[in-house]
Amino acid sequence: MINLIYIRAAIRERTGQELPLETVRDLLLEEGLITRSQAEDENLIFRGYSEYFDTEEAAAPLEDAMNYISKDALDENDES
Repeated sequence: MINLIYIRAAIRERTGQELPLETVRDLLLEEGLITRSQAEDENLIFRGYSEYFDTEEAAAPLEDAMNYISKDALDENDES
């Protein structure tokens, strides 16, 4: 799988130009670095995670660990 975001970052690092992903794809096709079928793949350009997740936020909910520890186990440790 081609990662246009990494390729765009390399172009930006080398040239200082921030290109749209569509332009990067078109340049790769023009240079013969990808095939026409690869360029036409609808999944080639990253559209975000919204179709898979409810939010774009990269976070996990935090839960209190005490919800998973039984009261009896805590009492046993206190007796020693």
